[in-house]
Amino acid sequence: MIKFIVFIISVTHTLYAHPHTFIEIYPTITVKNKIIENIKFKWQLDEMTSSMLIMEFDNNSDGKIDDEENRYVFENYFLTLKDYNYYTDVLIDNKVQFFPTPRNFKTSIENNRICYYFEINPQYNIKNTKFDFGDTDFFVAMILKKEFITITGATPKVSDLDNDFYFGYRLEIK
Repeated sequence: MIKFIVFIISVTHTLYAHPHTFIEIYPTITVKNKIIENIKFKWQLDEMTSSMLIMEFDNNSDGKIDDEENRYVFENYFLTLKDYNYYTDVLIDNKVQFFPTPRNFKTSIENNRICYYFEINPQYNIKNTKFDFGDTDFFVAMILKKEFITITGATPKVSDLDNDFYFGYRLEIK
């Protein structure tokens, strides 16, 4: 009977775990000679999260993010994602690496949605590199579709990751 009660509690507890924020990932990738030279990311946050964040980010209520507001977002929101590896596992030979330091960060408001723009210059060989997007804590859902990807010099392959306790996407470049 005790095992049954513990089972019921553990099952009902997991029902409360769900994403609170949905982020669409739009990568623009440059590949030369089978080396990934540059990836520019656009993360577009969902409407509900954006509506709450716009009130905090756009201090002067002018409908755009100026330099001072962008610095605030970068320092207080974006940089904290480093602790989560920016919800992106870079796998080289199937071993997780730290996400490279993002550069050229910019926040914007587009169609009432918060967008983060940033880039990395990884210099990865496409033969042994994969990117997994997801949140193991299941508070953020990262969404990647093949039609979101712009790529030159190679072909992207997107597949679903079902890790039993969270869902994500894998990007491979061929």
